[in-house]
Amino acid sequence: MNSPITLKRFANLLGIALLIAVVAPFVVYAVPAVVGAEYSFVVLTASMTPAIAPGDVVVVDERDPAAIAEGDVITFVRGESEVPVTHRVVGVTEAGGGIAFETKGDANEDPDSAPVPAANVLGAVAFSIPYIGYVIQFTDSPTGFTLLVILPFALLVFSEVWSLYRARTPTGGDAATETDDLANDRHESADSGSVDSESVGSEPDGVAIEANAVAEPPAESAVEPSAESGFVVTNRTVEGAVVVLLGFVPYAAYVAYTLQTALAVAVAVGTATTLLMAAVLLLTGGEDAEPTTADGDDDAPTDRDGRPASDERIEPNERPASTDRDPMGIFEAPEVAPVMDGGTERTHEEADEVER
Repeated sequence: MNSPITLKRFANLLGIALLIAVVAPFVVYAVPAVVGAEYSFVVLTASMTPAIAPGDVVVVDERDPAAIAEGDVITFVRGESEVPVTHRVVGVTEAGGGIAFETKGDANEDPDSAPVPAANVLGAVAFSIPYIGYVIQFTDSPTGFTLLVILPFALLVFSEVWSLYRARTPTGGDAATETDDLANDRHESADSGSVDSESVGSEPDGVAIEANAVAEPPAESAVEPSAESGFVVTNRTVEGAVVVLLGFVPYAAYVAYTLQTALAVAVAVGTATTLLMAAVLLLTGGEDAEPTTADGDDDAPTDRDGRPASDERIEPNERPASTDRDPMGIFEAPEVAPVMDGGTERTHEEADEVER
């Protein structure tokens, strides 16, 4: 049965939808191929208002000049100019043995002075996205680039570095909780060992039990972790990386601020993130605390299970001094005889009764 949609879940879904709605137009502008187009441009003038206003983004799709008809909006270049123009086609003519287009801005009174050769046409406008051109132009400025590009990346890097720092340096409360959990686990294991030792010899007839069949702890691996890996990162390795990055990060940041390209920004952010994480690894590398006893004595002797040597523990083959049947501990507890040749197991007490 589906759970009802709570207010929190609805808010999360709404937030995701709003995020997609905000980010998607900028993705289309940056990568027009996601919608099957080839170009995207920010409109700077009001010559095509009200259909296309300044600050809008036009997404241009390549089209065969023969398929362009009167009324289509095309984007083209004029002569040596690198700035493309977006106007509406008001006529198709023949010029120089090819097709040429007469164009005019919707807000202009007169057509353009010269026809546009088919070779200068970049494509036809598929659709336009309003207003995001203002944000894109603001991002091209130093202030906008800092606020909309550098600052979000810096916050992301800070979040990742802080998570790494918290993971390598647990708080005092977390350490105390882990110590209490470890002590509880040890007491539970000691209690379970005592219960197992009491159960030896109390099984019904017909079940063979080997009193000494106690599972030994697995032997520690003789192979060191460093021997299994072909490459080991030591403190010296991290220190060398930090020295190199200290000289490279400022240069990468300067190049990113000067060029303001995606590649330069990615390199600067990547190197800065690596430097910060390496610094965190160096600063937190020696903060792993040694295990201590409950009394705080670091040098107190311990056994192989980590418990203090003075703690009382019951070995698997030992029996408790008293049982429910013999609270005073006077009579000897019966021993279990092994089964041989298909016979039944008998205790010493049962054998004495048969002889009598």
